Amino acid sequence: MRLVRSALICALAVLGLTALPANAWANNGGGGEASGGGYGVAVRFSGDGAPSGGGSTVVRMPASCWWESVKYDYGGFQQDNPSSWVAWYDDLTNPLASHSYASDGNYTWGPRSMYQAAAASPNANALDLYSINCRDNATYCSGILMSYAGTPQVYDPGSCPVPVTFRFFAGAPPQPLVDPQDLAQVARDYMVIPDPVAERNPKLDLTGGGTLVSLPTWFWVTNPDAVGAATGGTRTIRAQVGPVWAEVVARTSGLSINSPAGGTSCSPDRAVRVYAPGADDSTGCTVAFDAASVRYADGYPVDLSTSWSATWTGSGGTGGALPGLSRTVTTNVPVAESQALVYSYR
Repeated sequence: MRLVRSALICALAVLGLTALPANAWANNGGGGEASGGGYGVAVRFSGDGAPSGGGSTVVRMPASCWWESVKYDYGGFQQDNPSSWVAWYDDLTNPLASHSYASDGNYTWGPRSMYQAAAASPNANALDLYSINCRDNATYCSGILMSYAGTPQVYDPGSCPVPVTFRFFAGAPPQPLVDPQDLAQVARDYMVIPDPVAERNPKLDLTGGGTLVSLPTWFWVTNPDAVGAATGGTRTIRAQVGPVWAEVVARTSGLSINSPAGGTSCSPDRAVRVYAPGADDSTGCTVAFDAASVRYADGYPVDLSTSWSATWTGSGGTGGALPGLSRTVTTNVPVAESQALVYSYR
């Protein structure tokens, strides 16, 4: 991962100077402990697809930018020696002092007054200096990074405004900044879509609770959220981390029923329509099985499925498509042939 030095490079390119070497930057994970699964980030979920009805959940995910503690490996900075901070800052910025840019804000390190105030603070021994680390060049010049840095831009050569990316914090720094697309993937993965739970009619005792060949058998979903019946076949989840947000909308065309002897697809409205005596079979979600289930000891395995497409929108005008989701449950339905005696009269 690359550190936030491209903002400095952006300015130095205008001045014809050379940027600091990469190994001058600390990499101590001060903005949160990273692992193979990313950083632990508190994500606030909302919407009808939010887990537990909404609220904040700590999620392991990639970080776009994060604060890292500056240690001795950054130009000899002495984190535990406040009296040295101003001198360190002067040594760092003096080689650039002849350039007009220095008076505009002394690059990404911030103004000298910030270091003076920190060193003079009664709380100085509890302060730590942090720098922003980012994984993606596209983030460096964005307004989101400016907001995350928490300081105004100090230089704008016309295409790449430079934020102050060094700050003193007492205790933990702000949590990592995330990318809207990464956040959308997290929202999609956390979206709650229930498995469809269905009832059916008839359930004939003489067939072991089953139905008959060619008889329209009604199925209806008893948990309408499983097909988004109240929202036109959609479920929505919104995730937010600081200024970054992403909203995912999942859409389904309804319930699919499949078995070795027949199946159907029904819209969300039809999928939740409950059987009633005398109801027109064409208004319900019905299957007429075309053969008896004699080769299946427990009856035909009938799959009840929903398939959901997923799209997202996010902060900064972002958005796109995500991998779809699906839910399937299987129930056994015995199917018998009706028997009749035929008499011939002569």
